[in-house]
Amino acid sequence: MKIISIIIPNYNGGDLLYNCIDSIYKNISIKDFEIIVVDNGSTDNSINRVKSNFQNVEIISSNSNLGYSGGCNLGATHASGKYLLFLNNDTEHSNEWIEKLVYFLDSNSKIAAVQPKILNIHNKKLFDYAGGAGGFIDKFCFPFVQGRIFHTLEEDHNQYNNPSRIFWASGAAFMIRSNVFKELKGFDEIYFSYMEEIDLCWRVQSLGHEVWSFPSSYIYHHGPYKNFRKSSINSYYLNHRNSWILFLKNSTDFNYGRSIILKIILDDMALCYSIMTLDFKRFLGITNAHFWLFFSLPKIIRVRQKNRYRLNKLNNIYNGSIAIDYFFKQKKYFSQISLK
Repeated sequence: MKIISIIIPNYNGGDLLYNCIDSIYKNISIKDFEIIVVDNGSTDNSINRVKSNFQNVEIISSNSNLGYSGGCNLGATHASGKYLLFLNNDTEHSNEWIEKLVYFLDSNSKIAAVQPKILNIHNKKLFDYAGGAGGFIDKFCFPFVQGRIFHTLEEDHNQYNNPSRIFWASGAAFMIRSNVFKELKGFDEIYFSYMEEIDLCWRVQSLGHEVWSFPSSYIYHHGPYKNFRKSSINSYYLNHRNSWILFLKNSTDFNYGRSIILKIILDDMALCYSIMTLDFKRFLGITNAHFWLFFSLPKIIRVRQKNRYRLNKLNNIYNGSIAIDYFFKQKKYFSQISLK
């Protein structure tokens, strides 16, 4: 058995994939590891370049785009590591960041998953949009992280450098015990992309394990940091749709009609905001998400009923609304949010 299996889903990664793998080799000292690239039907030359330059990398090819969740699940079936490291193809790395995560998990048996600190590669003073120093959700399943709330990215002044328990570890880079991942049957592929790691971490904690951030280990990610309006309709669609899936599938507040009504109101406010700001991509994305939800609701409810024995009330979900805090109370930074 290997110590670490590094699983990288790829779709037309181009130079980013090459740079990611090259950065792994330059910054790892442990010898007992494997790299598995799952190609989701790429049409560029990214896989051929990997084959030409990294002969020890295992390539698994899919004829179609399985998304992040499906690609990672496929890669995990080929993995032999004690720990699985899921990694975006657009990341670059610091020295021995992987070894630090291994040490942290080896030293803490109650912890099943851990993420490094994730900084933005375009401006390395900023936390990255995709995970910062570890993630949380509010009771309406809106995510936020240490270092980023909605479109506000904080500068890294070591304010989140202490290891800390978090609610979810970023799919951009996190390590999980292989036996726990297999017990949970991996990522739920209904998400396709976005928030599948939150769902997984929710289920990890429902089994009694913990999820942590270990910021002494850090990497860089090619995330947005200026113009967030460049998000596509599909990105808005998946984010809003998957927030509803997460809420309806897992939330212990589900039986309270008030919570559902308030979440609908928050979505309506987002629609109004998109109209006021002429952000029609956001408007279409949210509208499409609502149509999908209307037709797929019975399926989600069946999944919830099947797994309801696992729905334990967790005490590290923020009991307020991060959207109201951010847009109406002007709380832009994680330090302004009281999780207790």
